[in-house]
Amino acid sequence: MAESSGNEGNWSSPAARNQAPRNIHPSQISRPEHQYQSLDARYDLESDHFLSGSPQSIKHKLGSFVGSYSRTSMMFMAENLSVPITATRHLEDDADFDTRSTMSFLSRWDSRRDTAPQIDIERRSSAGSFGAGEYTPLLLPKLDKVPTISITSIAEDYQFDPHSIQGSAQKSSYLQSVFNSINILIGIGILSLPLGFKCAGWAVGGTVFIFCCGLTMYTAKLLSRCLSCGENARTYGDMGDAAFGLHGRVLVSMLFLTELITSSVALVVLLGDGIQSLFPGYDTLTVRGISWLVVTPMLFLPVRQLSYTSLFGIVSAGALLVIMLFDGLTKQEAPGSLLEPADTTLWPESWSTVPLSFGLIMAGFAGHAVLPSVHHDMDEPKHYNKMVNTTYVIVTAVYALMASAGYAMFGSYTMEEITQNLSSTPGYNQALNRFAVILIALNPIAKYALTLNPVNLTWEIWLFSNDKVDYFCGGDKRKVIKFIGKLLVSTLVVTLAYLIPGFDKVMALLGAFFSVTISGSFPLLCHMKLFHDTMPKWEMALNIVLFIISMAMAILGTAWSFL
Repeated sequence: MAESSGNEGNWSSPAARNQAPRNIHPSQISRPEHQYQSLDARYDLESDHFLSGSPQSIKHKLGSFVGSYSRTSMMFMAENLSVPITATRHLEDDADFDTRSTMSFLSRWDSRRDTAPQIDIERRSSAGSFGAGEYTPLLLPKLDKVPTISITSIAEDYQFDPHSIQGSAQKSSYLQSVFNSINILIGIGILSLPLGFKCAGWAVGGTVFIFCCGLTMYTAKLLSRCLSCGENARTYGDMGDAAFGLHGRVLVSMLFLTELITSSVALVVLLGDGIQSLFPGYDTLTVRGISWLVVTPMLFLPVRQLSYTSLFGIVSAGALLVIMLFDGLTKQEAPGSLLEPADTTLWPESWSTVPLSFGLIMAGFAGHAVLPSVHHDMDEPKHYNKMVNTTYVIVTAVYALMASAGYAMFGSYTMEEITQNLSSTPGYNQALNRFAVILIALNPIAKYALTLNPVNLTWEIWLFSNDKVDYFCGGDKRKVIKFIGKLLVSTLVVTLAYLIPGFDKVMALLGAFFSVTISGSFPLLCHMKLFHDTMPKWEMALNIVLFIISMAMAILGTAWSFL
């Protein structure tokens, strides 16, 4: 290790950051004791926590939770990119290269072999089935296993900040892991839950809800067991590789990218519906054009500046639930009242709408692709199953309350998004309900860039891994191509949002195809593949039954989402 410089005590200065050893995590760098004592907040070295009386403890705790979620989600994005071998062998050590960000590492690499110095990269191997230069029919270039820089703290804003010591730690506490998992599961799918119950009625809708909850809770725990079969396996792609080799990893990558594009379409549709609720009178084409102008600039912001948007999803969902319950308890008569519930049905009004409820309800339980990163990021992975239990108790309570209250308030008049009912029903506090609609409309703006970021990184890396393209794109041409490419990707997403009929159809597709496949069927398949020799017969039978039911739900729900 190089000798320390005079900047060792000032980790927030650019000079100190540049002189810090590139391949050593900040938690491994010794810091002088006076560095902690110089903080405004009082810090206990033995407990590795700020004291409760610290004037910065609230800000620090908030920052540590945001940093934990940002690190987990960004590590998920970085670790699940399948890239060409040549894209990670060499890098140009120039001013544009940000050594503190894996995402910048992946997007700014340079393939000029003669001048670029090599930088140490940790190459992980899961099942050992992947060989350098192995080919696959789907991705013709040679693939490298997921590269990860030895600097593993992805949340840049917390890496060398002395006021965020916990934020620079590699692992998340139990409560932070619970928060991360809740934030992953509770998303825009919560808006369509009442419609799911409307399509299926109380009996069938409740049964589908319980099944989706139980299935995903079970498979969330199977993930941990499946990851134990691969050497250094810690991602969903590693699990697929351990069970099915390279083709399993490629399938996972294709599913991820397609799901992210579909999720982005859902965000644009949701934003458009919010615009129409707040400013009625615009046609769909105009609304989609406004949406494009609003969300596209977000793609050009650094990822680190979007980290606090990780809080927005859970805050907006919580606020929406509180506002909806307040509306229902303060309105005396139907529609939209919990004191005088609307007409609802025990059984479906039409059995032809039941398959649509599969995706609408299952969409709320998506997020298993990120759970392996949560597991890897836990300070004590042995508490993973307990963390899953706690997460599902909270998420299930929120979802059940939203679905039952929304359906009871509006019955057969339940719309695609519950916010549409709140904004169009007379007798409510309009200022409060407009605030709820604004919160939901801001959610897509906050998450659009984060959702599309892996998609943009993927095409950039694949494009510039070609030597001829890379040679042609010297200088400012690369920046222009990236700029145009992001505009085209955003245009594609908004065009799809214009062509797809409504939010309910997008959420039904997300839930039926992607959520059931990624969070239900594929973990079951991997578990049976990896443990068929040692698995008890009753467990194998249970897995087979769950797999058959989940596949039937996926096929029917996907087909009905296109009708």
